[in-house]
Amino acid sequence: MAAPDRTSVPDAAATEPARPPKVVVVDAAGTFGAAGGRDILAQVGCQIVTLASSDDEEVLEEARDADALIGHNRVSRQFLAALTRCKIIARGGIGMNGFEDLDFATERGIIVTNVPDVFVDEVANHTIALLLACVRWLVPAAQHVREGGWGGGDRGMIHRLTGNTLGLLGFGNIARGVAQRMAGFALREIIAYDPYVDPAVFAGRGVRSVPMAQVFQDADFISCHVPLLPNTHHLIGTPEFGLVKANAIFINTSRGPVVDEAALITALQDGRLLAAGLDVTEQAPLPLESPLREMPNVVITPHIASVSDWANLERRRRSALEVAAVLTGHRPRGVVNQEVLSKLNLK
Repeated sequence: MAAPDRTSVPDAAATEPARPPKVVVVDAAGTFGAAGGRDILAQVGCQIVTLASSDDEEVLEEARDADALIGHNRVSRQFLAALTRCKIIARGGIGMNGFEDLDFATERGIIVTNVPDVFVDEVANHTIALLLACVRWLVPAAQHVREGGWGGGDRGMIHRLTGNTLGLLGFGNIARGVAQRMAGFALREIIAYDPYVDPAVFAGRGVRSVPMAQVFQDADFISCHVPLLPNTHHLIGTPEFGLVKANAIFINTSRGPVVDEAALITALQDGRLLAAGLDVTEQAPLPLESPLREMPNVVITPHIASVSDWANLERRRRSALEVAAVLTGHRPRGVVNQEVLSKLNLK
């Protein structure tokens, strides 16, 4: 009997040229190209698809077979499960509260990156701007003049920065930047609470590490720099505001839901807090009916602490650099799910 013909038939897929890596960029602002991101990705041979919409279904339609995704801020477990080729999701911000399941991304071998060092100066500077605006009553004073008034206007106590105490909740890079800047105001001292930071780091920056309660009890100015995680939701509420010293000022440039907003409003209405400066609120946009909108002792900015012309471009450029690194077999800089690296063979 004749031997069967074992002549191999070429696999059609194997004979097709490898397709270039596909990168989907969610770019509602239309600034990805201006930041140099397009050139960075083109240089390593990527096919780039830009989307103006951040709608999940529209993004997934293009991202399903993409090798990388840039700029999609809300990623559900269901969205992750539908990705068939993705190697990296690059985010152009710091917070990860919009990412539903980092462990699932790790399980699937998907690297998730952010840019924790891009906005440090912007947010630290904005924190101090809010503090100074509250201390000096700048917003109601300016409004008083705009309305034709002069003189003192309707305001409360004006603090003297010199000789008072600043308390920091969280002591990451932004809080350290605030401490560095505020050291020039001849404060009595700077205290901070962060159970995850080595005591030597506090001492090296001239800051005294204290329990959380002591920050509220001793500080004239309390500045929140806590990431939003499941265990930090409403970390600050009625018990904490019940500890504050008279005429304390509260600043938040981290994440709105870290603070129980109803408790904050009550503390301001009751006079336990003299004033508050907020770049973030529990709901965004802040509801029109929120009492915070009408309080003269509250300064609110619409989550712009991280914004500058430079930072807006750099966040996009850095995202492209992270994707280019991974798609050429290298480790990126700002990996959020570090555990995934042990599953991958990257240089």
